[in-house]
Amino acid sequence: MRRVIILGATGSIGTTALGAIRTHHLPLKVVGLSAHARGMQLETLGKEFGARTVLIPDGDFSGLKSMLESTDADIVLNGISGFAGLSASMLALESGKDLALANKESVVCGSSFLFATARRLGRAIIPVDSEHSAIYELLKTQPAAQVDHLVITASGGPFRNTPKEELDQVDVGRALHHPTWKMGPKITIDSATLANKAMEVIEASGLFGFAPERIEVTVHPQSVVHSMIRMRSGAVYAQMGNPDMSLPIINALLPGTTAPLVKPLDFTNLSLTFEKPDMDKFPLLALAWDILREGGSKAVAFNAADEVAVWSFLRKEIGFTDIQRVVSEVVARSEDPAPKDLAEAVELDGRLRSLARGLCSRL
Repeated sequence: MRRVIILGATGSIGTTALGAIRTHHLPLKVVGLSAHARGMQLETLGKEFGARTVLIPDGDFSGLKSMLESTDADIVLNGISGFAGLSASMLALESGKDLALANKESVVCGSSFLFATARRLGRAIIPVDSEHSAIYELLKTQPAAQVDHLVITASGGPFRNTPKEELDQVDVGRALHHPTWKMGPKITIDSATLANKAMEVIEASGLFGFAPERIEVTVHPQSVVHSMIRMRSGAVYAQMGNPDMSLPIINALLPGTTAPLVKPLDFTNLSLTFEKPDMDKFPLLALAWDILREGGSKAVAFNAADEVAVWSFLRKEIGFTDIQRVVSEVVARSEDPAPKDLAEAVELDGRLRSLARGLCSRL
């Protein structure tokens, strides 16, 4: 029985994980749960799963630190949203536990020290994003020296076929209507601007050690092919399945499981299409490769500005295309070196958010 702590238990990732454990009777013991809010729901889940510790963390993470250090577990599922998830990832590793990582900001903003910490402590970081989980599983099957490129798939979001000149008129309701996945508001808007895919490109480079020129993105509206690897021979291997986050989550928590986690893919009348992403219409995606090539603080800047701008859009303070204007400007102005540790990352993130808030207020 593998013991797991779930951070962000009432969010999309946590709810899916608990649902899979409940439905499939997996050999996973939930020993700890945390959530930012929804205390009554969290308490109910704690009782249902017999969790030893249930926590709504305080602002300085001291409660979460104590929980992780005092709770015996094999792995921590980090489903916390946003930059705050980086602190949680570091605490999970430092408490001596493996990390199932659904918080892409941890890698985007902390790769300069996150992986070094995991290596120093002998801990594993297993990706949970569907795209990175697919690549992680595919890379197990092939010699690393023979893999030429990573190919990350993107649904294209709700505005794949919307003319660029109409994006200025997009309202919050339209942007929150994702064609494939049901997610929280922040990541749904990021999928509409393709900022989410930009962060996945940055994350893939950090997780798998691939240079930016060896990472591709292809738009695949059906979201059946979760990602691919391109071999030096020219062969391409793909992971396919119905859009369901249960599989990548449980693959991370319970490697090698043979439990039937998702509905089998039905090839009857199945049509799959792929197309080149429109970098002109979605400039935030195009920024990903520049950020990887330039390094320094640019990835932290991208995330900080995007979080500020997206929430400003959700509050109807700025327009949809203003998001890309704010992010691009903050990235362009960021000239700091990459943070050496968590404290530097937090300080840098705070300064960049201030810059982004100032830009939003002038739009």
